[in-house]
Amino acid sequence: MSRFEDPIQFVIKKKIGDVDIAYSDLIEISQGGPEVGSLSINGKIVEGRYGGPAICKDEFVYVPAHVKKFLGTGFKLARINANTLEVEYLSKIKDLIFLDKIEGNRIYFFEDMSKTIYSHYEL
Repeated sequence: MSRFEDPIQFVIKKKIGDVDIAYSDLIEISQGGPEVGSLSINGKIVEGRYGGPAICKDEFVYVPAHVKKFLGTGFKLARINANTLEVEYLSKIKDLIFLDKIEGNRIYFFEDMSKTIYSHYEL
């Protein structure tokens, strides 16, 4: 992932290994906030709304999924199989998921734009 990408500005079409990722119909969920939209992997639309930037490892694409919560919306870390488009939600709802990197069997992300709240999830 480019160090210049964040949940507000990210590359909307990119190829990572054998996986083509493209976002469309992006909208800003709040003024100055993250953008979410439709996601396609290898030309096939994935059900739901997703933010960026995305990270790939093996046959999986990791992205923040935009979900509804009791009052308002939030994000869950989603793992999408690039071959089957099966979506698995890995985390609880967070206000923001700003993906950073995958090292070993962990995916690291920030929970704020200032990069002060650092979390990880065991893959």
